[in-house]
Amino acid sequence: MKKVFFIVALTAASFAGFAQSDKEASKPLSFSVGVEAGLPLGDWNDIYSFAIGGSVQADYKVAPELAITLNAGYLNFSGKTFSGIKYPSAGLVPVLAGVKYFFSENIYGSGQLGLSFGTGSGGGSNFTYAPGVGFKFSQFDVLAKYTGYSVKGGGSSSLVGIRAAYNF
Repeated sequence: MKKVFFIVALTAASFAGFAQSDKEASKPLSFSVGVEAGLPLGDWNDIYSFAIGGSVQADYKVAPELAITLNAGYLNFSGKTFSGIKYPSAGLVPVLAGVKYFFSENIYGSGQLGLSFGTGSGGGSNFTYAPGVGFKFSQFDVLAKYTGYSVKGGGSSSLVGIRAAYNF
């Protein structure tokens, strides 16, 4: 019975989500608050098990299918034990600007560039880039993205993740 209820609720939410009001479509500026989660890749995968955090984003429509974005948030990377060493958690504050291009009413591509600031004793900043593909339905937005970080002293690290957000 729970499965049937879940399927009916999901179907109803899907149909309701595709209906976008004319008022919402004509707003040039919108804001969203989201939860982000991801899995570190490369060297970061050796010392961090996952990342979780949140972000706020502003989208400014410059054309019906194109928006300029500004995003800021916080990510906490959970440390793990590697080669007998327990690594502590680490935090990053990414500040990114970019574009969002809608291929259809609900599917879009996203690209952002900016800096991520370390919150630990090492601190510092890293050049950050984040391409992704998203799906917007009603007031909700889900973005699957790859985030790359340039690391001081050469090299880079990355994260594959998802952002689930509520739009105002």
